[in-house]
Amino acid sequence: MKKYTYNFEIKDLLTQFVAAFDDTVIKRYDKNGNARQDVEVRYVFAPKQRIMYDIINKAQNLTLPVVAIDLKSVSYDTERVFNKLSNFENYGNPNSSSAIRTPVPVNLEVSMSVLCRYMQDMEQIISNFVPYTNPYIVLAWKEPTSIPGGEDIEIRTEVLWNTTVSLNTPTETTYSEKFRVVGDTSFTIKGWLFRSKNDTTNPIYFVKQNFINVDDRFNFKQPVSSLDYDNFFADLSSVAETDTIILSGIPALTNIYFTTSGSNIEVAEPVTLVKNVASLDLYTYSILGGNYNETEFVMLSSNDSTLTTGFTAVSTTYTGIVSGFLLPSSSWNVITDQVMNVTFPFLSGSGRVDLIIKNPAGWKTSADIDGFYFNAE
Repeated sequence: MKKYTYNFEIKDLLTQFVAAFDDTVIKRYDKNGNARQDVEVRYVFAPKQRIMYDIINKAQNLTLPVVAIDLKSVSYDTERVFNKLSNFENYGNPNSSSAIRTPVPVNLEVSMSVLCRYMQDMEQIISNFVPYTNPYIVLAWKEPTSIPGGEDIEIRTEVLWNTTVSLNTPTETTYSEKFRVVGDTSFTIKGWLFRSKNDTTNPIYFVKQNFINVDDRFNFKQPVSSLDYDNFFADLSSVAETDTIILSGIPALTNIYFTTSGSNIEVAEPVTLVKNVASLDLYTYSILGGNYNETEFVMLSSNDSTLTTGFTAVSTTYTGIVSGFLLPSSSWNVITDQVMNVTFPFLSGSGRVDLIIKNPAGWKTSADIDGFYFNAE
């Protein structure tokens, strides 16, 4: 309650609601049914009583036809409460994700009063909006609490018509009073009220979900008694079949294909991993796996003690510490999120070399599937 939570939601929804109607134009016809005049209908955000006063006033600030729109109530919509989560994540932009606090569903009850001098004007205005409200119209607006630089989230709000226009035609008027036809109707705008501004949140890198194959002992269509509920999860432990699905954002290495080789010629000065390799023989491999689009760097590591000089150690939150020789960014190329090409330098000595791929979630090594072995002759 201490946080300021005004995000212009009601104002924006009402502005869009009026904008959806305020381009109405009616026509005046002669006795032969020919259109002789176009009349633009004026839409005003004010109670009907105020519009009536302005029309009667000698200042003549308003002329008919006029449509008066007024907000009558704001109510909590229990039918759109579908969970108790405090927030949900917006990962449209991986570098500026945000936790959007679950908004409160509210119904805005809006009255609309149409004031006309002629019944034919009333008929035209009704014909202008009724055909488009079957079953509803939709207002599109932006989620108002996204952090700067984040991905915009579109919200689509239904606007429901109450299906009735109540007409009031005066039966008794004085000589000085002008004839007016009044039509009253209303709409429900299914909007949202948001909480305080969102904060930047950490991305989700790992998701683990257990699925249990329950049998006929559990009938979820019937309410569970308090005794059964207390033992519900204990009974599940006796069910034999349980599947676990784990989703991870760290790189995945599933296969390695040799694509291009150079001739392993002798050079004047044998080159190790720590030397300049720009002009030497290259070996290119296609790496298959996943989560390569966010690759930060690629490393080589070896069990040959003569090649460990100049290694760089990297500490990660989820996959621990790893060390290796950092390949220049020009040595690897992400083709798709599942395919990467890596070019190896000429290696002197002999032993095993493992490839390490690192992204914001962590790192993965080719040692889990295979290794690279080389022998200098």
